[in-house]
Amino acid sequence: MVTLIFIIGYLFIALENYTSLNKVIPSILMAVLCWSLIMFFHLPVYELHQNLIIKKDPKSLLLFHLGKASEIVFFLIGAMSIISIIEKFSGFDALKEIFYTNTKRKFLWKISISSFLLSAIIDNLTATMVLISLLRKTIYNYKERLYYIGIVIISANAGGVWSPIGDITTTMLWISNKVTAFRLLQIVFIPSILCMFISTLIISLTPSFNGVIQINKSNLSIKKNLKTGFFMLKMGLVLMLLVPLLKTIIGLPPYMGMMFSLGILLVIVRLYNNKQILYVDDIFKKLDISSILFFLGILLSVSSLESLGLLYNLSHWINENVYTWKITTFIFGLISSIIDNVPLIAATIAMFPHKIDHNIWHFMAYVSGTGGSLLLVGSASGVTAMGMEKIDFFWYMKKISCVALIGYIFGFIYLLLI
Repeated sequence: MVTLIFIIGYLFIALENYTSLNKVIPSILMAVLCWSLIMFFHLPVYELHQNLIIKKDPKSLLLFHLGKASEIVFFLIGAMSIISIIEKFSGFDALKEIFYTNTKRKFLWKISISSFLLSAIIDNLTATMVLISLLRKTIYNYKERLYYIGIVIISANAGGVWSPIGDITTTMLWISNKVTAFRLLQIVFIPSILCMFISTLIISLTPSFNGVIQINKSNLSIKKNLKTGFFMLKMGLVLMLLVPLLKTIIGLPPYMGMMFSLGILLVIVRLYNNKQILYVDDIFKKLDISSILFFLGILLSVSSLESLGLLYNLSHWINENVYTWKITTFIFGLISSIIDNVPLIAATIAMFPHKIDHNIWHFMAYVSGTGGSLLLVGSASGVTAMGMEKIDFFWYMKKISCVALIGYIFGFIYLLLI
């Protein structure tokens, strides 16, 4: 019965764009119903601890899983708050200055590289939103803008996979102690560059990017206003980069490191901007609470299946029927283009007992992010772009999916070779 509830809830999440039902609704209902059934029918639940299966009380085990899920939730709250501060001071608008160029092809490469690097720090979803907003101010022709947005989605997803704070799935792997920041960067960085570079190269050779483009520089008065934006952008990005360093050097949990960075940025804002008081309430009003509740619901739903031992049994079935875990990860990458990669990674973490920095986790980090670019609905950045620009699903499949697939395969082949 718990499995049936999970499957029905999962279908509603996957078909969000067709049912017009916000995915947070099935997510939280699914979590509550799954754990309610466990408690009402007194279903036996277990915890896997040091290769030992230990029977647990459902209430105490739910509290345990809530604590694990809360690590990710509070990490996201801190990261979203820092981004909200940067936006309040027009920090992302200041990025427009770096896009001054005279040809469409050069502009495409600047957009692609910026998307790749920015998503590694502020996450791929936010990077996509920022760059689409900038493209609206620079590329006025809607049909031309769609091609740029296509490469933004691919590059943002590729940029998020090599950073522990670049994608919610890599963050989940990092916080769950499946990967370390250094090894993730060392193993996945080059494949993600290959994915971005090959995809951008292929699409840049198409006729759509022939010709010139005029990006006007800001006038003097606007530049003065953007000075504060540049400063807050730099401070915010540096403080977010401080989080993995704090975990590596002193072992501070990521959610605590993110809260520390948020506190420091609030102090900087107060000292730098004495004439205007920044009310903390204004920052929190802009937080994407629905996304936070979605992640919480998904993590608790998956934890119910894990507690019942269903994912443990599924992992055994996969190991017995699939030749190697490398094939499993490749298939999971293709699946992530259809369904949300958050529950996919949550289930993978619960299914496989491999130790920290085992290559399966680096493969999963790569495929779950870049595989999401294959279809428009396969990633948060793709869904966001579809909503912001009303991109047609089949247009993306026809014009962008093939390019994304080639980049995805090149990166995966490199992972196999190393």
